Amino acid sequence: MKINYGCGSHIMPGYFNIDALAHNGKQPDLLHAVTFAADGSATSKTPLDDNCADELQALHVIEHVYAWEAPAFLAECKRLLKPGGKLILELPNIRLACENFLAGLPDQMGMWPLYGDWNHKDPYMMHKHGYTPETIEALLAGAGFTGIEHLPPQTHGARVNRDMRVECVK
Repeated sequence: MKINYGCGSHIMPGYFNIDALAHNGKQPDLLHAVTFAADGSATSKTPLDDNCADELQALHVIEHVYAWEAPAFLAECKRLLKPGGKLILELPNIRLACENFLAGLPDQMGMWPLYGDWNHKDPYMMHKHGYTPETIEALLAGAGFTGIEHLPPQTHGARVNRDMRVECVK
């Protein structure tokens, strides 16, 4: 099984698509949101078996949880992955976003990666934390992932001057 976690309206064939809500009439395979206690621990496991996925991608998802919740989110991803399974994250590179903002680039290149897209008027679309390549790598390593690779982004316009892609193994 391959999981597309936090799919939004990007329902992908060949993946089990999970999101907190349906977007633009597009229904994911599973409506589910990981929720967190005040201490950052997850309070709602994804209703799938442990070690069920060969691959889990969370494209522009981790920036939507607070920094103290990110370890529990990654633990949930790790729980779902089979041993040797691949985790793929794409997310804004906060360093590039700041450079873009200071260079006067449009909101989509500077403000949105920092704060999210407020045009949706949806709390799920707002960002709660940002990462650099170094900080996301440290977070993944701390969660026990190995083989961490930084690659060019492939989604959301593949903006190499704004986003980053990280692949690693359980």
